[in-house]
Amino acid sequence: MKIHCCSFASENFVFKQNIQKKYFLAAGFKNEEIHLLNPGNLGKHFYKNQPKASENNKFGWFTFKPYSLLATLEIIEEGDILLYMDVNDKPLKGIKEYLEYQFLNKKFDLLAPSTNYFNIRFLSLFHRSNLSPELIFSSYFNFQPEAGAIAIRKSSKSKFILWTWYYLTLINSQELDENYYQKTRHDQETLFILSRIYKSIKLESWFKYKILRKGIRRFIDFEKLRNQF
Repeated sequence: MKIHCCSFASENFVFKQNIQKKYFLAAGFKNEEIHLLNPGNLGKHFYKNQPKASENNKFGWFTFKPYSLLATLEIIEEGDILLYMDVNDKPLKGIKEYLEYQFLNKKFDLLAPSTNYFNIRFLSLFHRSNLSPELIFSSYFNFQPEAGAIAIRKSSKSKFILWTWYYLTLINSQELDENYYQKTRHDQETLFILSRIYKSIKLESWFKYKILRKGIRRFIDFEKLRNQF
């Protein structure tokens, strides 16, 4: 089982992506395990479904994320782990070993940290109007995932989960194209839906990290690279 990593950057963020790569290398990843993604990796199918996708709308309101992860899974081996990180986040030493231990000893397909706010705080108008009462109720008492750092084990099951995440985000993005002023966390609120359906999606507690210093957050300095030029 190998641990791979990736990030996505449009033209304006390539410099940050190259800085982040240096930190991936310092954290123990090999060059061949680092996958630097860009809008060209998305392909015709993506832009057919999202003709307005551009940097202005976060490439289809973050539909790029599950889609580019799917494309990257295709070039790694079955059972390997893929870590995605937003380009502004800095990986720290120990993250590779942490993921190896987690995926070797526990049965889940996708690992992500939770935020410290309930899902309802950043829920789009589309989801407020269309989600089941059970999911709306759950949004008041369960925390939204942090989609800036996600680890996935490659399998047929995980790929179908990513496809579902992509289409859930795509449906929501069509509403956001018309009501772009909404303050939502586009990919996170759809990942939340999946986490309430599949127990193989593990969301690590923010409070457990804050109190006990345990979890993947220990090995990521979120937003550290945002102001580096």
